[in-house]
Amino acid sequence: MACASGERAPAFTAQELEKLVDGVLPQYTLLYGPPDQQVSAHQKKDIWRAITKDVRTLGVIQRRSTHCRKRWEDICRWSKKTAEAQLGMASQRGRGAR
Repeated sequence: MACASGERAPAFTAQELEKLVDGVLPQYTLLYGPPDQQVSAHQKKDIWRAITKDVRTLGVIQRRSTHCRKRWEDICRWSKKTAEAQLGMASQRGRGAR
């Protein structure tokens, strides 16, 4: 069920996103916390592999850990952008209206 080269993968389903969030949140400090609480790059890859394995159990598509990590970063970026827009902070940070 993997995509051919150059073809877009199907969008993450709501169930996949829920699994992704449920997998990342308990590991958040190890992945993104202060440097003294983070783990090595190799250990981070192992954490992302485990999270991806959980997402794959839903059987939608055999996603790679890089896809799951990118989707998580997208969610964080979109959440931050939405929060800034709602709070009117975008112009205060020098970005202006977008």
